[in-house]
Amino acid sequence: MPERPLPCSLEAERLILGSLLAGHLDPAQALAVVAADDFHLEAHRRIMTVIAELAARGEPVNRLTVYEALRGRGWHEPCGGLGYLADLQADALPVNLDSYLRLIRDKAVLRKTIVACEKLAQECYLASEAPAELLTRGERLLRELAGHAAPAGKLRTVEQIIEAAGGFDRLVRPDLFDPGIPTPWPSLNKLIGGLRRGQFVIVGARPSVGKTAFLSQIAAHAVGRGLHAAFFSFEMSASELLLRAACAGAGLDGHKVRLGRATQSEREALIRALHSLAAGLRIHDEPPATVSAVRTACRRAKAEGRLDLVCLDYLQLMEVPGRRENRVQEITEISRGLKLLAAELELPVLVAAQLNRLPETERRKPVLSDLRDSGSIEQDADVVIMLHRSLEPGKGSQAEVYVRKQRNGPIGGVVLRFNGPTCRFEEPAPEREYMEAYGD
Repeated sequence: MPERPLPCSLEAERLILGSLLAGHLDPAQALAVVAADDFHLEAHRRIMTVIAELAARGEPVNRLTVYEALRGRGWHEPCGGLGYLADLQADALPVNLDSYLRLIRDKAVLRKTIVACEKLAQECYLASEAPAELLTRGERLLRELAGHAAPAGKLRTVEQIIEAAGGFDRLVRPDLFDPGIPTPWPSLNKLIGGLRRGQFVIVGARPSVGKTAFLSQIAAHAVGRGLHAAFFSFEMSASELLLRAACAGAGLDGHKVRLGRATQSEREALIRALHSLAAGLRIHDEPPATVSAVRTACRRAKAEGRLDLVCLDYLQLMEVPGRRENRVQEITEISRGLKLLAAELELPVLVAAQLNRLPETERRKPVLSDLRDSGSIEQDADVVIMLHRSLEPGKGSQAEVYVRKQRNGPIGGVVLRFNGPTCRFEEPAPEREYMEAYGD
């Protein structure tokens, strides 16, 4: 059997080192989680060593100071010189890096555990000590490694928590400083308070109910407010999605436009809608449909300072590299990855999800357990919104929008109207009050 490589994440190591060189990450913050010997690549260990030394002396950490420190030790050539430091800095991104620091630490613990277990196994083969002594030493070593794997427990005072939140005013009136991204529907905004930074929001529905229309309308509304939205379409092509969003924004019958039956005034309205979307909407419709691909595209957009909202359509069409035992494990991994992505990018990630057939067969409104393939979706989500409307002829205009989960708010529902020709959800007039939670 070929020897398997030790666990590591060179991408995370590069990102952390580059962010330290670029000034996106405070060395004290990084060193509170990882040490130089937690890095797998020897060059990375040496670079982190001199960064730690510079920080300890209170000296600035940048590409030139690190290079001079490496040269002083004779490490500059083995570490790739100034060119490699420049490459690392080019990889830097101003995003939340906590998850990458933990990843480096966790991979280091796994490597140390493998090495320790292999050494203990060799000693067992040699039988140079009594079994009780070997087991005691092994138990002590594993206990020490477990301590490294878990972050140190830290109790914070109320004053420290308030300071970390940005001050007393930000803590008690977060709405003034972070009002969130509003949806196009005032009644829904009253219930969820807009889409917040770091939220993982699920929009669940059966096929043909309007998941894509719901997401694209939210994205277009955000763009209309001067924000930038990324839409990952795993089902429709970019041109199809763009045309649908533009028709909805202009209030046009999409089928009529596709057949070439639009009037001159309608085409002009469509062009205006396209120009409006061009200001801030970016669409991705290329494979692979993986969390890693989404993360890479979003990090690049975030680095350019042009990303406020991420929409994905839809979760069950996403893939996981490699093989898993079953689809439930894959969906669990995807859901967790998207949750971490929202926290890393510090912006809302809005994801459509397919529901199973039970709401149709049992003739009832959808509930959390109807999310298809994995219970981890409802566990990971901060907000779960479910769409329901009758697909019977003549009964499809009323759309019921249920908030089945809201981590920091009430559950309930609102009634909207679905305009089939324009694929657009609209607020009824006058505005309806919330339905009672699970108001079937």
